[in-house]
Amino acid sequence: MAIDCTAMMRPEAYENLPYRIYVPENYDAAKRYPLVLYLHGMGECGTDNRLQTSVNSVMETLLEPENLAAYPCIVLAPQCPEGQWWAGDLLPALMGLLGQTGSAYSIDLARVYITGLSMGGFGTWAMLAEYPSYFAAAVPVCGGGDPDDAHLFKDVPVWAFHGARDTTVYPEGSRCMVRALEEAGGSARYTEYPDAAHNSWDRAYREPELFPWMFAQIRDRRQEL
Repeated sequence: MAIDCTAMMRPEAYENLPYRIYVPENYDAAKRYPLVLYLHGMGECGTDNRLQTSVNSVMETLLEPENLAAYPCIVLAPQCPEGQWWAGDLLPALMGLLGQTGSAYSIDLARVYITGLSMGGFGTWAMLAEYPSYFAAAVPVCGGGDPDDAHLFKDVPVWAFHGARDTTVYPEGSRCMVRALEEAGGSARYTEYPDAAHNSWDRAYREPELFPWMFAQIRDRRQEL
């Protein structure tokens, strides 16, 4: 049974970027926790600091009690302002927010993950290109990016998802990125649902293997947040 994540996530702001953060109820500063950065889609832009966690299935699945018991983690969900995109100046703003989170909480720097859907899927690919050594794994859903950047993050484990019937963001966006990663010498898991349209995230975040796979990824090289 899904929980009401908005009741568990603290509303905060980093400069002009509102965000919500989930910290385990039994948080222990003596332990180090994985961090998951979640980037929402275009429909959740704004300043209310609620939409980004209230209308997407990653929060309904990752924060379910059984998943939290298996994978206690800190989840960070910023909200993109109206009329903007997860690109340009917002990318360093996201990194600043990650830095602030790392200063406030005990983070396992080798286990920082990023995922996003639609516009957030594009943002996930963009963050990989800008900060290729930062993330332990990435899960872009129904997004796309610049195939010429793939060599920059060829060593980052990626599992991409898309719906074959998506006419909002065509699946070729994910296919091109996966092909580019393979051509650059990397590898990526790719799941394309033949009968799914744009809301492929409803199935992606419920894949039984997804969270075990993601949380098993660990970066070899660590850097300070």
